[in-house]
Amino acid sequence: MRKIIVTLSLVLLLFACRKWAAEDLDFLSGRAVYNQKVFSPILGRTVLYSQIFNTDASTTPIKFRILNVRYKRDGKPASDFDQQVDVLTWKTTYTGEEKSLAEIEAKRVIEKHPVFEVRPTSGDFVLWAEAIGTNMRQQPDSGYLFDVEASNSGGTNMYKDLSLMPLREQAYAPYEYDAITGRRRANYPNPADSSMFELIYNHPGVYSMIDDDTNLDLKGDSVRVFFNKKGNGNSLTFKFMNKDSLPINPASFNLTPWDSLLHGFNKQMTETQVTYDVAYPIPAMRFKTRYTNGDGSQAYVKFSFSRVGFGNIRQIGVLDLNFNIYQKGDWEIIFYFRNNPRFRDE
Repeated sequence: MRKIIVTLSLVLLLFACRKWAAEDLDFLSGRAVYNQKVFSPILGRTVLYSQIFNTDASTTPIKFRILNVRYKRDGKPASDFDQQVDVLTWKTTYTGEEKSLAEIEAKRVIEKHPVFEVRPTSGDFVLWAEAIGTNMRQQPDSGYLFDVEASNSGGTNMYKDLSLMPLREQAYAPYEYDAITGRRRANYPNPADSSMFELIYNHPGVYSMIDDDTNLDLKGDSVRVFFNKKGNGNSLTFKFMNKDSLPINPASFNLTPWDSLLHGFNKQMTETQVTYDVAYPIPAMRFKTRYTNGDGSQAYVKFSFSRVGFGNIRQIGVLDLNFNIYQKGDWEIIFYFRNNPRFRDE
């Protein structure tokens, strides 16, 4: 009987040792590291920092959490990251082929999230657009320091003194104000507080837009572009003004595909403007569609017209713009011509 008890004890001991043997534990490399430690997202936009944690062949999933948030200036504890906000997230895929504003909105849902958080199994960081409505500090304030704990059953790593230094909101792009000071940028020398673009006539008859902050003294016809928010709805209006600030009829841009200009709905066109119902932000997400630039990061619009010039030469005028609008509202984009474009035939 004694031999049986001893034998059973040895079996149980061996089983216990096998169960908790080191080879059964996860592996967490001491060389696993964040490839980025300083983050300067722009408030008012959902910014995702993804694939910034190098696992160095550690066993996944790894659990991440943010600890010890404090103000960089004085080291005092900060609870700003914990502020809960209602954020708009996608529950089904946006395609750019949706046929109505309601169809787009049906693909999004409101969720509750901290304004700044770490994805618990990837180590990715997210600053939500809705942080703009909180008391998150922004540059020139020095911002925040925080630590991140990464762990699995093989151990725990602590990553200290990561830095979050948000920039002030830029409701649209291109943006003519300095992201830190809020002052108008020196390289947009426009007394009317606008971005500037140049519309150049290229003989024998093609107009083209160029966006070149370092070369604003180009010869030719110029266009100033203004972004103006006039309400809190879901609309976008395009206006064109001549050198005397009188409206240009949008129909003058007779080659413009108004019905497919952007991902907007319920087009309303008058002699002074064209208005669409739109989903914000614009573009709705970074995803290439027929309404965006090549990588889907900005909306793209092109206005064009045709006329017969001297010598019976056909001329094509093109005015185009890559842009973003991040803040929901009733927005206007207004193009002011320094020199009036010539639409009529010779």
